[in-house]
Amino acid sequence: MIITVIFCAVFTTFGLGNLLDQVWIKTENSGFVNASTPNLDYTSLSLFQLYPANEQYMKFTVKACSNAFIILYNDISLFPFYNYRIIIGAGNNSIINIRQNYDLTISSFDISTPGILNCTEHRSFELNWTVSGRITLTSGSKMLMNWTDPLPISIKDVGITTGLGSVGLWIVEHSSRFTGFYCGESGAYGSMTLLSTIRKHSRIDCVSLCSVRDDCLGVNFNRKTEECQIIAAGQQVIKMVVQESPWHLYTKCLQEKMICISCLV
Repeated sequence: MIITVIFCAVFTTFGLGNLLDQVWIKTENSGFVNASTPNLDYTSLSLFQLYPANEQYMKFTVKACSNAFIILYNDISLFPFYNYRIIIGAGNNSIINIRQNYDLTISSFDISTPGILNCTEHRSFELNWTVSGRITLTSGSKMLMNWTDPLPISIKDVGITTGLGSVGLWIVEHSSRFTGFYCGESGAYGSMTLLSTIRKHSRIDCVSLCSVRDDCLGVNFNRKTEECQIIAAGQQVIKMVVQESPWHLYTKCLQEKMICISCLV
């Protein structure tokens, strides 16, 4: 999976410390892949400055028809050996499969979970792991998987993908205070759900409207018409880039200016 990183200007306006707690990530269909496919093409969460390995915990939702992959790696570069592969909705959306790859030693087992994923509905999960090798997956109060590896791998990074015809829309929870930093890209327009539209004389005036709202992800600002569009939070960043367009897209950054999602998609 190719992630195109676009270098954006980052600037700041007054920050009110509102809380943003979701990072939306879309994974395309990786093709005919399964738990034993070598060199799987994963999206590393570290690309988004997300490090669930530090907490040994990941809370997320995913909307996919089947075959949502999570890989727990012992190397930040997603080296192909020494990992756990967890497939939610394998076997035509009927099982959870967990597979351990350790040198030439491979162990795998399945858990029956018919209809665990849904093509049009987000399903919520919590994944936990420990240094002693215990890995659990829950959904609400229901324990879906509880497995302990007798030869545990040290986990340093987490990757996600989808395969066998499925496209996935993931929401990874991450609580962070907005402190006033925005990622801005000229010639870009956020084709997303809007909260409101108003005229403002400058981009600073426009983003200031967003800064005071918890439900605002960012703004579209047209430097010619001075149109200011307030973009709703809680959605995937979808942007169009047109050379010499008068539109500018500005989205909030998390962890000061460490997590600027619109610059990574």
